[in-house]
Amino acid sequence: MRLFSFFLLFLLFAGFSSAPAADRKLPLPSPAGTALEQTDKTMKDSPGAGELFDIKGPIEIQEHSTVLISLAALAALVLILLLIYLLRKRSGKQRAVQAHEQALQQLARARQLIENRDINGFVTLIDQTLRSYIEQRFAISARRMTTHEFISELTLGSRAVPELLADNSKNLQTWLEQCDQVKFARGSLDKETMDGMLANLRSFIESTRPEPEK
Repeated sequence: MRLFSFFLLFLLFAGFSSAPAADRKLPLPSPAGTALEQTDKTMKDSPGAGELFDIKGPIEIQEHSTVLISLAALAALVLILLLIYLLRKRSGKQRAVQAHEQALQQLARARQLIENRDINGFVTLIDQTLRSYIEQRFAISARRMTTHEFISELTLGSRAVPELLADNSKNLQTWLEQCDQVKFARGSLDKETMDGMLANLRSFIESTRPEPEK
């Protein structure tokens, strides 16, 4: 009985081994495109898949924003123009006030001193204006000299004196001595004399002014 059982088992085993390979059921590998197909399916199943959306239109600028931009642009333009003006004004050469112009401006105050009978103020103004003009115009240190030293420099000085100054040495001596009489000797001048001194001094300045540049 045992022999018969072993014989049946042998036949069964031999029959299984002799079966063709094609009849065997083996697991088949999944194709390469299965994962992609699964992804496409998932995207298709998702809500809104395949829909096209409209392009958004331009953003509208509010009216008050336009006004602010215009004001800012206008302010920037004004600042630029102001900066250009200041730079031009700074870089431009300002003409220096010449000696005769400064002297005539100072003498403009003399008329009021004459009207007020301010003799001391008048001779002080005449003396300072005359000496300052000569020093600036002819490069002679007239303000540091006494009247005697200054006249001696004009008539007996070792250096050459400008002809315009030498020709007026007599008038200069008269004006400066009259000023000294009032300042140091308590002298006095009447209105007619002061008017004459002022007119003569203005004439002297005008006649000795430098020639205008061409």
